[in-house]
Amino acid sequence: MAMLDDGILDAAFLSHNCIGDFDREGYCIIPKAISPELCAFVTSYARLKHRVSPNIYKGKDDSLTGIHREYGDALMETFLERLQAPVERATGYALWPTLSFYYTYTRGNELKKHKDRDSCEVVACLCFGSDEAYRQSKKAWPIHLSLQERSVPVHLNQGDIVLFKGNELTHWRDRFEGEWLISAIFAFVRKDSNNAYLKYDQRSYLGRPHIGMFRWSIGYFWANFKACLGRLLG
Repeated sequence: MAMLDDGILDAAFLSHNCIGDFDREGYCIIPKAISPELCAFVTSYARLKHRVSPNIYKGKDDSLTGIHREYGDALMETFLERLQAPVERATGYALWPTLSFYYTYTRGNELKKHKDRDSCEVVACLCFGSDEAYRQSKKAWPIHLSLQERSVPVHLNQGDIVLFKGNELTHWRDRFEGEWLISAIFAFVRKDSNNAYLKYDQRSYLGRPHIGMFRWSIGYFWANFKACLGRLLG
């Protein structure tokens, strides 16, 4: 089947452009997946929202403490839906989209070591951009992936995407030394996995608000109970 090249991201997901083997290594990098012009537009959008209505979690028990983040933003959900087909081609999996987050990192922020929840079997992490001084001096702010007995620093420039198994690989970022950086994640589950019930992160459709962790947890435990019961009876 011929792949549509819309001049924005499809061509970047051609197999010869991907660095790494997702299925074998657990991650791969797609350079220049998003055009600089689109990245600049999204960066302006995200920075404006951060100034107008900052959403910064203050708790100490979270990997993203002190970082502006937004779940299910309509623009990011549009990216999530649009990325499904090329991510399927890059990974070889049939996927359901689950959720999106975007983040505005500022000086001193760090992403603590963690694994993602089961809604994130496949994660596409995208760098939209950073302040000019940081980009000129540091080039990129790496996300570290823990692969067996080694950690791999993945350096993403503007428009680059790394695909990785978010609920399997521990990942983190060290202290950010620039003024600001805009990043996003777009998550998927395999249609043939036990987590397929997490399609749209248990929402009725993309763009809806989070259903709340109480309802989400009920769905999680009910799905796992049915899976266990099926194994016992099967």
